[in-house]
Amino acid sequence: MEKINLEQYQSLIKGAKVIEKDGFGIKVLETQQGDMIKLFRRKRFFSTALLTPYAVRFNDNAKQLLTLNIPSVTVKRLAYCDAIKRYLVIYKRLDGELLRDVLSNQDSSSDGIYQQFGEFIAELHSKGVYFRSAHLKNILQLPNGKFALIDVSDMSIKRAPLRSGLCERNFSHIFRYREDQLLVKAHLASFLTTYAKKSHLGASALASIERAIHSLLA
Repeated sequence: MEKINLEQYQSLIKGAKVIEKDGFGIKVLETQQGDMIKLFRRKRFFSTALLTPYAVRFNDNAKQLLTLNIPSVTVKRLAYCDAIKRYLVIYKRLDGELLRDVLSNQDSSSDGIYQQFGEFIAELHSKGVYFRSAHLKNILQLPNGKFALIDVSDMSIKRAPLRSGLCERNFSHIFRYREDQLLVKAHLASFLTTYAKKSHLGASALASIERAIHSLLA
């Protein structure tokens, strides 16, 4: 990982637009060159992030997703700036629209995008991708119509398809926000039917997942 000083960091972010920040400071920037910079705090207490920083996980997960033919970001640089105690991931900006925005703009009778959404989640699960941040603001619809994953640090990729319990638990992450629940609720049948059709799971496991999702969206 590249180490940069404060002057290099300031040069890197000069003229950049702040995309996201929280009480700890800036989280995401967009540079004038069209690259994205995601910043991760250096953990001070014991954490697995001390052993494998989230910036490294982000990079590793993005690369592994691409080997699985799942669209994601392409990382250009990894850096650490001790002056601000931040890890930096610099990656190429993906053109597209957040799935939450896509669903918000869909006609009430349009089931196609929900069927595609269900198929995409089934593909992730069958390829062993357990994405804890898989809510509708971290899934992008690309100009070619395919879905891509962004902000991929909080993820584990198994060597085999996810077992039913993990699939079920993952839906609590996907539908964690009430706004997203409301968007999917009216088209839930289309989503579930396509998920089941493309899923690696058996009928009993799928029935359990369907009950859990109905309970979650109630």
